[in-house]
Amino acid sequence: MKSLLIGRHAKSPWINFNVSDHDRELNSVGVKEASVMGKRLFQKNISFDLMLTSSATRALTTCQLIASEIKYPLEKIGVNREIYGIDIGLLKDMISRTPNEEVDSLAIFGHNPVSHIFAEELRGKKINKFPT
Repeated sequence: MKSLLIGRHAKSPWINFNVSDHDRELNSVGVKEASVMGKRLFQKNISFDLMLTSSATRALTTCQLIASEIKYPLEKIGVNREIYGIDIGLLKDMISRTPNEEVDSLAIFGHNPVSHIFAEELRGKKINKFPT
């Protein structure tokens, strides 16, 4: 694999007592920001051979909005419940099981704190902000 994008879901409401954490949706800012991020990736000619996402509604929606902007087929998005609540060891294992001969570029959309900590580990130094 030559490139890896570790993405965090876009903005969602902090608390909605009527919905489980897994089922929280993006708020209007999150929808707009995810679309903008997809447009930026498209303008920079960044695409992915494989896009994986947590099954949580906010992560899945973020991934779908970005995929739409970069012309990635929505039906090819890999939805994996394991990514919701995953630890770094399992995330590394998931990435290492990705077939190198088929996937040069991978995007994974998940949650903090794992996304932030893993990005810091890959970068080799602290990232002060890892915004939604």
